[in-house]
Amino acid sequence: MPIEFELRVSNDERVIPVVRSFVFNAFAQSSLEKNLHERLAELVVLSVSDAVKHAYGFGEEGSITVGIKESHGKLEITVRDYGMPQDIAEMETSLHQGVDKDSRLFGISCKEIADEIHWTGYGPEGKALRISKWLHNRDITMEVSEEALKVSGKDIPAAPSQEYTVRRMRKGEGVEISQLIYKAYGGTYFNSDVYYPERVEALNAKGAVLSFVALAEDGRVAGHYALERNADGPVAEGGEAVVDPAHRGRKLLERMKETALHEARRIGLAGVYADAVTIHPYTQKSNVHFGARLACADLGIAPRNEHFLGLSGDQPQRISCLLYYLHLGKPEQRNVYVPSRHRPIMEEIYRNLGFPVAFGDELVPEGRGNCSVSVDSEAAKASIRVERVGTDTARTVRHARRELTEHSHAEVVFIDMPLTDPATPYAVEALEEYGFSFAGVAPHFSKSGDILRLVYLTEPLHRKHIVTYEDFAGRLVEYALSEQERVRRL
Repeated sequence: MPIEFELRVSNDERVIPVVRSFVFNAFAQSSLEKNLHERLAELVVLSVSDAVKHAYGFGEEGSITVGIKESHGKLEITVRDYGMPQDIAEMETSLHQGVDKDSRLFGISCKEIADEIHWTGYGPEGKALRISKWLHNRDITMEVSEEALKVSGKDIPAAPSQEYTVRRMRKGEGVEISQLIYKAYGGTYFNSDVYYPERVEALNAKGAVLSFVALAEDGRVAGHYALERNADGPVAEGGEAVVDPAHRGRKLLERMKETALHEARRIGLAGVYADAVTIHPYTQKSNVHFGARLACADLGIAPRNEHFLGLSGDQPQRISCLLYYLHLGKPEQRNVYVPSRHRPIMEEIYRNLGFPVAFGDELVPEGRGNCSVSVDSEAAKASIRVERVGTDTARTVRHARRELTEHSHAEVVFIDMPLTDPATPYAVEALEEYGFSFAGVAPHFSKSGDILRLVYLTEPLHRKHIVTYEDFAGRLVEYALSEQERVRRL
């Protein structure tokens, strides 16, 4: 049964015993393992104590909210204050610069007690600490025999010709999906949730992931494809694609994709996107075949040691991907704000997408901006999402970039800027002076509309190692690389 509790207290040190009692009682009602209650509770109590001491000015009265929610197999905890602006970039960087990727907060190791932990800033409206912990901890290697998980080789005999059924996954099929992905990718698939059958089913029950399966005549899962709701806007990422080697060559992936797109339209999504790798042209070709159009060059988005099906070993440089976007409805007029330098390539991107576009005049930003920072230490990557451009945005991002590259050792930093904000061109030009460069557009990635993506790379990339399938992909990659060279000279 889902549970949800919330406690709001004042910024008075006398509330700490009340908070501790509340947290322990909430955890007792949850499915959290008892051996984790004390350590996780102490982390929450310390975060409240820190907010009591530092979130508000001397003598200022304020409030702090503690939220605890268990739903679909995940425990989510939020500690939110409404006080002074904080340096969220520095706080997030300090959190994730632990030895052996062990995040530490208030002297406590978060390695075992949290799956994700991040700070979120709200500018003049305070900050929040968000902690999430999966309650499903049995991965596929604990569910089935070692023989059943043997990674598929190249000489798998083809299954007999047969009819296949393609549909949404059903309860109880999580084990077969995790098993299939393990057999295809080994333990190298970048999204570890796919190896936990209960998580696969929980994410589907929640609607965060929509899984589609191809079933053989014997009822076994022969293929899997998913739509992942990763962005704030009405879009989903297509991925987690795998077909059993014994059933390949029968267009099962195409059928699963078609079924997924039908469902995406039914539930009202604006579009579906995919990051196609550039170490070969095949995933790009597949996206073009389905009518997807190129929107962004995600330079260096994956580490050079990322593993892909059928390919292994380190690449000569960080791996770039191309963001392909498939619009599912009637394209609407875009009113966007970008520096005049980038309008020609933006016109070409929107023409390629089939979206009418109009460019507005920039305005000087006013007031404080609003942004959030996230760190993926495994991929040596960080992302900054700007929700509102303010007078402090460029300075804040510059500081965040320095913290992220020097202390969190991020090799690439992405910034997503709101294209609907008239102050965005002003901030982009300032950010280019700090080494950020144009990457492209991510349609419908925010609630306000499209975003402009910029990228900062600690090491330059070489065009010869980036394989492109179509002419426009080549032009966009070359434009993005030339912009990298230009901003490095500023």
